[in-house]
Amino acid sequence: MKFKFAVLVIAVLVFFQGQAQTSKVVSGSTDFSVKFILGTCKGTFNAPKGGAIFDPNSLNTSTFNLTIATNSFKTNSDGRDKDMKSDKYFDVAKYPDIHFKSSKIEKKGELYQAIGTLTIKDISKTVTFPFEAKKNADGGYAVSSTFDINRLDYKVGESNWKLKDVVTVTIKAVIK
Repeated sequence: MKFKFAVLVIAVLVFFQGQAQTSKVVSGSTDFSVKFILGTCKGTFNAPKGGAIFDPNSLNTSTFNLTIATNSFKTNSDGRDKDMKSDKYFDVAKYPDIHFKSSKIEKKGELYQAIGTLTIKDISKTVTFPFEAKKNADGGYAVSSTFDINRLDYKVGESNWKLKDVVTVTIKAVIK
């Protein structure tokens, strides 16, 4: 009887380990660009951090829960970086993270899309991010997404003739 119970417990554990598992972002990058009066400002944030469940054969169980540290903002201009971290833009002292939590993952053509809530500062909006996912040899996934976001929707700065409202963001992450 004990042997049968042990076999049953092992079988259940093996079954659940074979299902989509929560993974962590192990590396990546977050790049952005925005046009302004003198050209295009390019910069970075640190890689996203957080957890993910991604199984292309079971998208209904797939999810992303990611954060990006706002104080990691860099454009190679100390003055601009300091200004962007101030309460006029990201207010990093009060809002240390940008957060995205998906509510649904679906396939759309050759790409996937993550639908969920993006929170910047104290504003949360439902967004849809297209992304590509490629399986790595080690079983993890390389995920990348490029999308546009209107900074004014999240009160990141004010309308200004010197700086465009739309920012292009590219996020890359390796999840294992």
